[in-house]
Amino acid sequence: MKEELRYKISNFLLQKEIKNLKRQPKVISFDAAKSIGILYDATHDKDYELIKNYVKDLRAYSKDVHSLGFYNRKELPGTRFMKLGLDFFTLKSVNWKLKPNHSIVNNFVNREFDILICLNLDRSIPLRYVSSMTKAGFKIGKYDPPDARIFDFMIKVEEKPTLRTMIDQVNHYLKLIRNEKYQET
Repeated sequence: MKEELRYKISNFLLQKEIKNLKRQPKVISFDAAKSIGILYDATHDKDYELIKNYVKDLRAYSKDVHSLGFYNRKELPGTRFMKLGLDFFTLKSVNWKLKPNHSIVNNFVNREFDILICLNLDRSIPLRYVSSMTKAGFKIGKYDPPDARIFDFMIKVEEKPTLRTMIDQVNHYLKLIRNEKYQET
């Protein structure tokens, strides 16, 4: 009961902050993008491994890729270690409102990614905070009406999608997006 109340209060406060956001989105095609940020829930080993491979795949296209995973526990396990472009934050890094406050998170938020890919499938408030506050030009996330102010492009997937399904859908739509203004010449 206490956690449910905390979630409701945190969600209310997050929505209030989102209403005050002012930004100018920039639709950028995958080909024109130079930098990509990825947000995801890193709590499960299989999701972490999938994201590691996804980062590697995107880097093969000569993209500067950084991921930020939220590990929904107080301490990172031994199977998770930070390396270049693969960062994490834990429950220790969030306040009572579930708002992240850590230098790693702040660095991620302040990077001006061309594209942010938010793979937050379970409406995690810490990940929603990060995705709403990031300075990314073009933000992509899962379709969820309350998040319409956060994302510039939302992808509607089945009710309980897997991370693999979401990544496949993001890749599919990213390849379809064309914006001549940002195309390299």
